[in-house]
Amino acid sequence: MRIGLVEFLLILAIASLTVGPQVALFVDRWMRRANRASAQAARRRAEYAAQAAAERDALLKRFRTASTVFGVLILLALVYALVLRPIDTPPQRYKAPETRQDTGAAQTALSTDSKDSWDLGEYQGVDCIREQDGLVYAAAYNGAALKKRTSDLVRTDGGHYAAILSVEGELTGFDFDQNGDLWLTVVTTSGGALCRAVHDNWGAAVEQVVTQIDGAPLGAISAVEVGPDGKVYFAVVGDEPVDNGLESALRTELLAHTGTGWVYVYDPADRSVQRVLGGVAGASGLALSADGETLYVSDLGSRCVWSVDAAARELTAGGRDCGSAADSLPGYPGALALDEDGALYISFRWSRSDWLEQNADSTFLRGVALRAGQNLQQKLFRMTADAPCAAVVDPATGAWKRTITGRAMNSCAAACPVGSKVYFGAVGSARLLQARV
Repeated sequence: MRIGLVEFLLILAIASLTVGPQVALFVDRWMRRANRASAQAARRRAEYAAQAAAERDALLKRFRTASTVFGVLILLALVYALVLRPIDTPPQRYKAPETRQDTGAAQTALSTDSKDSWDLGEYQGVDCIREQDGLVYAAAYNGAALKKRTSDLVRTDGGHYAAILSVEGELTGFDFDQNGDLWLTVVTTSGGALCRAVHDNWGAAVEQVVTQIDGAPLGAISAVEVGPDGKVYFAVVGDEPVDNGLESALRTELLAHTGTGWVYVYDPADRSVQRVLGGVAGASGLALSADGETLYVSDLGSRCVWSVDAAARELTAGGRDCGSAADSLPGYPGALALDEDGALYISFRWSRSDWLEQNADSTFLRGVALRAGQNLQQKLFRMTADAPCAAVVDPATGAWKRTITGRAMNSCAAACPVGSKVYFGAVGSARLLQARV
């Protein structure tokens, strides 16, 4: 039987009237349940968000509290480290000397020609230079020795070099006596020592000669000079600790200015040690006249070079019978050397520090610098390229003859005039630098 359009529409109407309310009620109930579920989910999300926000705020609060406590502890540590921590060498007040002008002095620059700078291979610094029988000898730190610090005595002619002697610690100075034996100054963590190296068919044997004075260990021993009469002069920087070597002891004395440096003389004939000159604010270099009668001593902190009778004993820097061969220097003097004409070469360990000398009377600020460590101290005294690394003066008149500049370096540690050339050693450099005069 066929269902017409009218019948179909009647059936749909009857079905709608019969089933429609049930469907509408089902859909309504389903929508209500969906809305309730959505509301519950929204409430749960809001609760979770509120809880997360509360936990985050609590965490941030704890973090801010911990940061504040940590910052306070860091501040207290800095205050202690830079202000309150005891130091071995407390600074003393002093008046900074005037600066001398090198008016009329010739200007010479270190050579930039690589042929004029002699390579020393693996070595990382030169502390002393001497010339003997046409060969140049240098005391250099052996950078190849990684486990412990050793220094070598290196002989070179510019084309080749060879280590002829090695010592444990820091070889800070050496000199030859009339018999060809070597006298050495060595600094280790336990103190300084004056040593002698004797050569025979079996090689070189190093013996310690002086390691203490009046029962007290030697401090940082910086230089040695042997006179024509065989007497050996050596300089001790001061009472500073020697744990970090000569360079650190010199910086400590420069900042502290204790004036506790001494120059001694050892007589091999009777094995006696006597004081020559005391009260030096960093005895950093020695030179002896050719006749052995006049001794020149670098005074680091006072920026001068003292001149004394080599036969004198128990003198005080700046006192009676202690004259000045050069004063008001533009840098802090270190190694000294005399050429064939008697001119005095003064190498400058560091450039003059404006900050240090403006605060010469402030023991607090210099005490802070003493506690700050080596990196800051190196920045205070680093030598710039335009600063003089050496000067040449006439020790008889004090007249300024020459100024040598030309290269930035941490410290000019050694000088040795040979004919028309001057050899220089720098801390941290594996080359011998030269200037033509």
